[in-house]
Amino acid sequence: MKTERIFIPTESPPQSLCWCGDALIDWVSGGIVHGLDGRSTNPWVRYAYRFDRAVMSPDGRYSVLYEVLGTKGLVLKEGKVLRELNRSFYHATTYEYPIALHTLPSGRTLLAHCPDEYCRLELEDLETGERLTRRTSQSPDIFHSRLQFSRDGRYLLSGAWIWHPIDMVFVFDVARALEQPESLDAAENPQTGEDWGCELHSAAFGEKDTLVLFSSDPVPGTTRAPEQDDMGSLGVYSLAERRLLSVVAPEAAVGTMLGVGDHVVSFYQHPTLIELATGRTVERWPELATGRQCSSIIHHLPPSPPLALDPAGRRFAVGTEKGIEIIRFMP
Repeated sequence: MKTERIFIPTESPPQSLCWCGDALIDWVSGGIVHGLDGRSTNPWVRYAYRFDRAVMSPDGRYSVLYEVLGTKGLVLKEGKVLRELNRSFYHATTYEYPIALHTLPSGRTLLAHCPDEYCRLELEDLETGERLTRRTSQSPDIFHSRLQFSRDGRYLLSGAWIWHPIDMVFVFDVARALEQPESLDAAENPQTGEDWGCELHSAAFGEKDTLVLFSSDPVPGTTRAPEQDDMGSLGVYSLAERRLLSVVAPEAAVGTMLGVGDHVVSFYQHPTLIELATGRTVERWPELATGRQCSSIIHHLPPSPPLALDPAGRRFAVGTEKGIEIIRFMP
């Protein structure tokens, strides 16, 4: 797989990164726009709070700044403050703030988050704050985190955890949730079988209707060499067929992931391109530090460098002390 690499120098290290077309915006630093041509625009805004991450809607109109191990979020519309968000205090200093945005074909932008309780997932109209999933059903005891919408907005994924702690993955049908809000309380995790996937540490949407899943379990029916004991295994799961399609043992450690065709990029310590059919390491960028996150529980880890993933554009960006490194995967 061919790659293209671009470096954008910056006057100071980026504090956050969000893709907006062919530009990257550092909202935590005040909305600085970095173009791929090296030009930047600084609106000189200071938000006067401990925000350290940001997400942005696909249409580029909205963004949300938040404190990843805190309870506060701030909604911006075209760079202007719109409203504030909160999440439950319960273990908020332990695991990643749950939040994701998606713009529907109608132009309405959905906000997925947990505004009332750690276990109660909600969908809102981002601009108005209208709660679209009001219900009376009881929510199961799940700490929702690392929320992400599929590229087409059909599914919402939660890279969650349950008490002991155990990492789990849950997937929700967005259209069904809007029509039947109680479906958000009927959490379903991928049915991968009894001999694999007992603990799922991370997940990413793959091609078409697939999920790429990382488990600490070995490949079913195999014995790994001692040096592979901590590598776990990678599975590809079909959401349409509700079954596991394949499982392989990766040659490299796996953390946060980005699906790229029949490959996946792992960002554990540094970006590593892994072939899903074999688990083989195709390419790696050891000079780019990307942290050690492989769970929603991150209170014990140093802060990760800014990372912006763009599945549709098959690219990612990493903030460094000197600027922004961009890797794009060519068709």
